[in-house]
Formats: sequence, C-alpha cells, structure tokens
Amino acid sequence: MEKFEIHMHSTFSDGEFSPTKLVDIAKNNGVSTLCLTDHDTFGGIDEFIPAAEAEGIFAFSGIEITVRYRGFNLHLLAYFESADSLSEELCREVRGMADKREKRMRELIIRINEVIPEKFRGTIEFENVRRAAEGVLARPHLAKEMVRLGIVANSRDAFDRYLVKYNVERENLKMEDALRLVRECKGVPVLAHPGERSYSLYNPAKGYTYDDVPGMVEELKSFGLLGMECVYPYHERTGKVEYYKDLCRQFGLIITGSRDFHGSVTYQSEHLLGATKMDPQFLDQFKEVWAS
Repeated sequence: MEKFEIHMHSTFSDGEFSPTKLVDIAKNNGVSTLCLTDHDTFGGIDEFIPAAEAEGIFAFSGIEITVRYRGFNLHLLAYFESADSLSEELCREVRGMADKREKRMRELIIRINEVIPEKFRGTIEFENVRRAAEGVLARPHLAKEMVRLGIVANSRDAFDRYLVKYNVERENLKMEDALRLVRECKGVPVLAHPGERSYSLYNPAKGYTYDDVPGMVEELKSFGLLGMECVYPYHERTGKVEYYKDLCRQFGLIITGSRDFHGSVTYQSEHLLGATKMDPQFLDQFKEVWAS
C-alpha cells in the first residue's frame, strides 16, 4: 500500500523537525509522496524538494494559510506542481502574513505577561521567542519559551491555561482572495480539517450548525475550492470522515487526508508520518489541475 503525507510542518513554522529530517522520517516509514505545508511560508521548500528527490520520494510544494470566512478563521491548504508555479502576487501576500504574525506575537506576549503569575510577569521577551523559531512565528514557539521559563510544565499546559483564552487574532486574507491567488497559480486549494475544533465549518459560536455546512461547502466551491481534507485524526475520533467524504462526492471535490504532522509539538511520534489510509486517486486529480 502506498503511503502519503501531504500535510506536515517543519521548523520553518511550528513543526519539530527540519524539512530534511521530515524526509528522513518519511523514507524510514516507506512514504512515497510528500508535501511540506508550513503555516504562511514557503521558506522550507528550497530545502525540502531536493532532499525528497535525493531519496526518490515524489514531492511537491505546498502551504497552509489561515483565511477569514464568514467572520471566523479556517485553514486552507494549497498544493503546487513546483515552486516555479508561484506568482509574485501570492509570494508577496505570504511575506505579508509573516509580518502580521510578528505583530500578533508582540501583542500576545504583552497580553500573556499581564496574566501569568506575578513573579513571572515581564519575563517573556519577544527576542527569546523569536530565537525559538527558524521561520514564521507561531504560538508553539511562545509555549516553548513559557516552558523554559518555568511558567508552565509543558506546551499543552501553556495552551490550555493561556494561549487559547488570551489569543490575539490577526487580520487574515479573505477566503475568496486566497482561493483566487492559488487557482491563478494552477494550485489545488483544499480546505484543511473542515471539522476540527478550532478551524471548523461547524461553528455554533458563530451560529453555524451541521445544517449550514453543505451550503457553505457549495459556496466555497463557487469561490474556487477544489478539495477537502476528510481523513483526519479528529474526524476519525468523532466519526465524521464519511460525512466529509459524502460532501466531497456531492459537490465534486477532491478527497484528501493527512496526519497533519508536527512531531512532539502536538504529541505525535515519528511512526505517524504517512499513516493515513487514503485512496491514491487524489494525486491523479492534483496532476490534472496542474496540467490544465
């Protein structure tokens, strides 16, 4: 059985491993197809693609973008035949995302410094958080610094006690604009984990129930969406894999899946990379879009 991992993160965003190390893990796990999808950056692609090719692994360029839709945030995966496919407009938007992440992190650090126990207040410094990141800044980097300072016992504790409750939202690209930019590069836009708690179409807090989800999927397709990530750990735990697959079939979307691999940052061991059971048809569908 072929193994795939088309949603994973490196040290260029919030993953544990470098792009080269991810390729090494994939090789050891017998993975034949890989895509690196760091948050809001293409920074790791230049290292990743040659490393994969050297091991005989089919690899292509990707990214995961946080987008705004109907007043809440979703994650959009985008898959490209190669880095040569990327337009200057898309690359410029992505560079702007990194700047927004830095501004958001500075604001978040100020906020967290105000609510942690008094003896730690003021000890979290931006430059120390910055040093923990090789690429774009993300909350796991702040969590790591909070562990180092002894404010929390581990990263999960940082999120449970502080980083969700006191989060600072940043102004994200609109879904329509993101889909246009991706499609103009002949990219394949896929809605990441559409039922996952934090970035879900099902969003009761915003007034959207499961009755609303089919209409939202139809609208997203009209904007240019081509697929949904149906096979996903949280969907598996909640029994929603077939629900999202059925929506894909109903609206003619590509069915994908992943482990969303980060490593120990999200308490994942190396053997999970490539463990998603997925129909290889998705790859032929990607290639059709790239060739169109």
